Amino acid sequence: MIQFHDFGIDIQTYTDRGKGNDFPDVNQCPHCPSRRPLHRHGYYQRYALTAEGEYHLWIARYRCQECRKTVSVLPSFLLPYVQYTRSVIWQAVKTWLETPRRGAKTKQVGFPTKEV
Repeated sequence: MIQFHDFGIDIQTYTDRGKGNDFPDVNQCPHCPSRRPLHRHGYYQRYALTAEGEYHLWIARYRCQECRKTVSVLPSFLLPYVQYTRSVIWQAVKTWLETPRRGAKTKQVGFPTKEV
């Protein structure tokens, strides 16, 4: 399961801090009725793409001592299972909506690409 947290910082600061970010405590399991705080279970790395570039982010994972299920805490500028940040997606949707329609042609919206 995924929970969101507003770290109050931008993506560059979050990236620079890495595992040293001020990760929140998860005090209740969203999977079971346990009210025990979840144990920090480790981290995993994921990408985030913005107009400025590509970022490698550390995401904290927590595990419930009772049901053994995990919870990941994503920064609020990300969306689950998507590499583009919320602001990039919002800009693309906004651009698409503001582009005038020309006949039956499909509108094209450019997303930043990942450097290979």
